[in-house]
Amino acid sequence: MGYARFAYGQNPSMLRDRYYEAHDLVMRAWAEQETFAFNGRFNQQRYVNIWPRPVQKPHPPVWIPGGGSVETWQWCAKMDYVYCYLSYFGFKDGRATMHGFWEEMDRLGKERNPYRAGFLQSVGVAESREEAMRLYREPAEYFYGRCLRVDPRWAMPPGYITEATQRAGIIGQIGRAASLQARQAARATTRMEDIVERGYVIIGSPEEVVEQLTEVATDLNVGHLMLLMQFGSMDKDLAAYNTKLFADRVRPHLRGLFGEWEDRWWPQPMARPERATVSTPFTKATAAE
Repeated sequence: MGYARFAYGQNPSMLRDRYYEAHDLVMRAWAEQETFAFNGRFNQQRYVNIWPRPVQKPHPPVWIPGGGSVETWQWCAKMDYVYCYLSYFGFKDGRATMHGFWEEMDRLGKERNPYRAGFLQSVGVAESREEAMRLYREPAEYFYGRCLRVDPRWAMPPGYITEATQRAGIIGQIGRAASLQARQAARATTRMEDIVERGYVIIGSPEEVVEQLTEVATDLNVGHLMLLMQFGSMDKDLAAYNTKLFADRVRPHLRGLFGEWEDRWWPQPMARPERATVSTPFTKATAAE
């Protein structure tokens, strides 16, 4: 992020080159079986030897977080990675970015497999819409009213956004938070009713959330919905309630949404025969035997 460059005293225009080199280091560390040295432009490691090693060979699926850069779309297509749009501003605000992503995939000749994309969305589930409004009002109003104020000087330093992305008119999450228009919208979007209306948070009964998320996934053509079940000042008990209700009564209705497509990017677990067995917990009685 732009303000992280200032914190670490780095040139924002070199962020992407640093990212690519770090990617190469991680990928090699996953694949190499022996200790190796890595001497890059930005990273020098005398001994690289990770443990434990990934279960999947040659490496686990790669998901790339992004805020809307054209170059990131193109790189994900080239590397066959999942592009994950991360934003706290919901599906309505993210529609232009995701549609732009798929238009770029069309231009590059990539299939419109929904599992090629991920999208972040905040969700609040309750027994009814009225109950959801009551339960999630305080956490949502706290988050959008107090936690997303970014000074433009730190968020969008010169060189952070490339010329191609600027010409495409893409404004990612940080750019949204820093722009005058977004700051004006943020001041006007601090009431729960407005937060829900703008699509920042999807709330309702399980049936209503199923309907809304089905529409989001279909409209954005996204097979990997990354859902924030905890946001703002939500406490542990409410987050657990939200998560369990979603898992029990929402998720089952979404699983077959893109059943005609193969998800090549989902992590595969270790084969059951290869997994460690669970031994009997150690107790004083066990010791006595």
